[in-house]
Amino acid sequence: MNDAPHRQHHDMGGLPGGPVDPTDRAFEPWQKRIEATVRLALMSPKNRFTVDQFRRAIEELPARQYDSLTYFEKWIAALSNLLVSRGALAQVEIDGGMARRAAAGAAHDAADDHAHDDHDHGHAHAPIRVEEPKGPYQALADALYALLIAKGYFTPAQHRELIEAIDSSGPAAGARLVVRAWTDPEFKRRLLDDGRAACKELGIALNEVNLVTVENTERVHNVVVCTLCSCYPVFILGRPPDWYKSAAYRSRVVREPRAVLDEFGTEIAPERELRVHDSTADMRYLVLPMRPRGTEGWSAERLETLVTRDTMVGVAECRVRP
Repeated sequence: MNDAPHRQHHDMGGLPGGPVDPTDRAFEPWQKRIEATVRLALMSPKNRFTVDQFRRAIEELPARQYDSLTYFEKWIAALSNLLVSRGALAQVEIDGGMARRAAAGAAHDAADDHAHDDHDHGHAHAPIRVEEPKGPYQALADALYALLIAKGYFTPAQHRELIEAIDSSGPAAGARLVVRAWTDPEFKRRLLDDGRAACKELGIALNEVNLVTVENTERVHNVVVCTLCSCYPVFILGRPPDWYKSAAYRSRVVREPRAVLDEFGTEIAPERELRVHDSTADMRYLVLPMRPRGTEGWSAERLETLVTRDTMVGVAECRVRP
């Protein structure tokens, strides 16, 4: 009898995969709205499920649906399933909300088309129409947003404020942590011992349960992945880039990390050990990159310019540009 655990469809770690596309792409407004809706639903006192249960709901999406959906579409599909299974919402409420959203959208489009047709096309300041996706999962996101507000999970102001908070976080907080560790040996020790407490010292609030800091040295280079989804310290590094969430990165970096780093233009010497750390729903990793030689006497502000998101994930190293 084979007692080996069955690999679920979402578990990409170690599977074959294609090249990693390291291109950075801006997050679209609809993606930010879904992210804020899910995070606020999880944080609400009215919530009836945990982060682990939300993650499991993503993982349990049928394989065909999992492969066909984009990252945030998976989020909103999983949230909808959880809200119904936990009795927080009825499916009929969600269906009604989607129908109302569709009717309102059609009315808005008709009015907009009429106004556009009547507009003087020779006017120098004709309005620019910004199109957003109008698929079923965008409609589902709008319906859940309205229903959760109506049921007191969060307010429109809280939703807007969370989007703004994540927008403004970026990797700047992580760079502050790194530079403080470079210049203060006692703080470095505390950061390595208890990342969450060290963040608190600098006024950086974490939603994650735990933050583990791993240090790059002349002998060891660290890189971080989440083979199951995209666990990532958002309030330290900002939103995870597309490549971090991609099947190619999640599958290949644990089996051929040097080859993956080569695709980012990062060559790790053969004599350096390369360690791969797999994040979880309740534990995030931060790479403490090596301080480049020749930066003695630099100000903290100047040092922070050397620290990027990619150096704190481990797909790049800090360099002094000539």
